[in-house]
Amino acid sequence: MTDILRIDAHVHSSPFDDIKYRGSGAAYVRRMRKAGIHAVALLAPGEACRKAVGKFGDFVIPVPMYYLNRLPREDLRGDIERQLDWGCRAIKFTAPLHPYSHEIYWPLYQLLVDRGALAVFHTGYLWFGGTEPQIPPIEITHMRGAHVDAVARRFPTLRILMSHFSNPWWEEAWKVMWNRPNVYADMSGHTAIFRSMTMWAETFAPDGRLMEDALSKLVFASDESYLHTGEHKFGEWVDFYQRLLDRINAPERIRKLVWAGNAKKLYGIR
Repeated sequence: MTDILRIDAHVHSSPFDDIKYRGSGAAYVRRMRKAGIHAVALLAPGEACRKAVGKFGDFVIPVPMYYLNRLPREDLRGDIERQLDWGCRAIKFTAPLHPYSHEIYWPLYQLLVDRGALAVFHTGYLWFGGTEPQIPPIEITHMRGAHVDAVARRFPTLRILMSHFSNPWWEEAWKVMWNRPNVYADMSGHTAIFRSMTMWAETFAPDGRLMEDALSKLVFASDESYLHTGEHKFGEWVDFYQRLLDRINAPERIRKLVWAGNAKKLYGIR
């Protein structure tokens, strides 16, 4: 796997709010790059992002993450500005109390436009492992690709990455990324790889006709945990993307975009 430049555009640390890896950061990076991952976009709280960059250098692309149901709205803008001032190139949004397209969030999107930053949206189903009711409850329909489409129309110069391909509204995600020039998507998460490869092949190459406008905006990502042990579990995701690209006979120029080119463009990596 070492002959292909890959950037995993959606990863987490474990535990979620800290970087527990105690070994040499430089040695870890060398090991990961030898295994086939050149860099990762870490979606985590701002402090964890800073700690990860301090330990692993440019292997980590910091992406501070914001639960829109937790922080008071008046605190969000200032905090996001501080993260961008520090050098972050992207912000992740998830768990909104209102649909992503609601005007209450427009000032945040405008801030990213003004600063030239990427907006990463969790789309579709959001995992919940708790035993207590969520208060207020999170509506996964607020995170459908259709709402990202509305954001893209309102902010046509805002670069957008839809995480998880709007699971289970796959067709909706494909339509949005195909039609909206500023919207890209990844298939990270533990659902896409369990769906039929025939379904995915038909999504990007219906009846064998390659839909390059959509496929050229697909981004390799896993949603796996990094930065906590010397182990890695991205192999099944590499295999999944590889099988899809082979199945639909994707040309080499598009494969390079999927594996790393699109992530470099979205995250502003030279």
